[in-house]
Amino acid sequence: MRLLRSPVALFLTIGILTAAGIIVGTNVLADRAAADEAISEARDTTQLLAQSVVAPEFPPRAVHLRPENATQYLIQLEKFDSEVQARLLKTDRPYRINIWSANGRLIYTSQLDVLFEDLFKNGSSGQPSLTLDDEQRRILRKGGVGSEIADPSRPEDLAAGGTEGMVRIYTRFVTTDRGSPSVADQRAAGRPVLFEAYFPVADLTKRRAQIFDAFFWITAGALVLLIAVATAILAGLTRELRKTAAERERLLVSAMDASDAERRRIARDLHDSVVQDLAGTAFSVSALARVPDLPDESRETLDTAGSSLRTSLKSLRSLLAEIHPPDLSADGLPAALADLIAPAGTLGIQASATVEGAETASVENVALVWRVAQEAVRNAMRHSDASTLAVTVRGDGTTLTLEVVDDGIGFDPARTAPDSYGLRGLRSLVADSGGVLEVRSSPGEGTTVRMEVKTP
Repeated sequence: MRLLRSPVALFLTIGILTAAGIIVGTNVLADRAAADEAISEARDTTQLLAQSVVAPEFPPRAVHLRPENATQYLIQLEKFDSEVQARLLKTDRPYRINIWSANGRLIYTSQLDVLFEDLFKNGSSGQPSLTLDDEQRRILRKGGVGSEIADPSRPEDLAAGGTEGMVRIYTRFVTTDRGSPSVADQRAAGRPVLFEAYFPVADLTKRRAQIFDAFFWITAGALVLLIAVATAILAGLTRELRKTAAERERLLVSAMDASDAERRRIARDLHDSVVQDLAGTAFSVSALARVPDLPDESRETLDTAGSSLRTSLKSLRSLLAEIHPPDLSADGLPAALADLIAPAGTLGIQASATVEGAETASVENVALVWRVAQEAVRNAMRHSDASTLAVTVRGDGTTLTLEVVDDGIGFDPARTAPDSYGLRGLRSLVADSGGVLEVRSSPGEGTTVRMEVKTP
């Protein structure tokens, strides 16, 4: 929990979670883009092979391939097949090729034995080996490229045994007579045929992974760099903020120390001068009032003056204790709080102070308890119109708790509390000490000031 209070740690946590979400989302999109790009490359390769490699070498008379003239074209197909095997299939990219006529007959496959088996099995019936679908007819008419996963159970894949895990990509090319003087070649030229190439899915997956890796490192690298730079900037700003806070705390402590020193000087001067003078005067007046032959009227006047002097002396001593208690330590805290609430009796308030378990509290924590109690008691005596006031300090070895409770008129917390500026100023000091200061009240329900601070 303490780690998450650090702005840098909190930023890193949020940044890493955000980056992870962005990377996951980007990776999904990048994976799709990579798959599309791998297929697109295979489609471009197929179209290039059909137009630039296969079409110039393909014997146009093969479109008229029938059982009765198979022997006639065998030599030309075998020559074309040797070119295909050497120039296209030697690198296994593509895995194999098929060529279909516009009426759906298989007129070439890179497995010639399958071609002639299909030719002599189905050729005499006059039925085509393949029924072209709308997409294939469109490509034969207008050109373009189509692709789909090969299915060996379909007629168009029957001549490509072992096509499991293959992608079938098809396009068209137009036969040419290749400058042949043969009338048959010239008549067969200009016929559109469907060219198919089979690519292993594993090859496309590998290519997709290569493209995806480029996307991944661009995205992840940019995010990591952004988080690193932002973290460095935030760490620097946090250090500066902490320095400023430390300086502010140092100035606040210095101001409080100066205030305490001034309070001690005033209390010492009043005690050594005015208090001593008043005490001596009170004793003298009381002694004079006991003279035997003193008239009754003078005796009564002197008794009244002595009582007034003693009351003023008591109030002055309470004021001195409030200005600066004589012993602000764990052992002296009960006496200091007792002196603090002493003036409550003259206001008709029944006040009490209890201290338990504060023996191990540090001087700093005791001083903090005193300052908060002093402000809370002063507000209660001035504004609460209470009949009871209880100051309680409890410690359990890890936490020191102060509660100042009165049964006065209370106030609405939504509005500014009377003389609450002193307590508001103490909130920052309590927070800097790792504590919490809370004020609870409601009209007619009294007021509770509660402070908790960790003990070292």
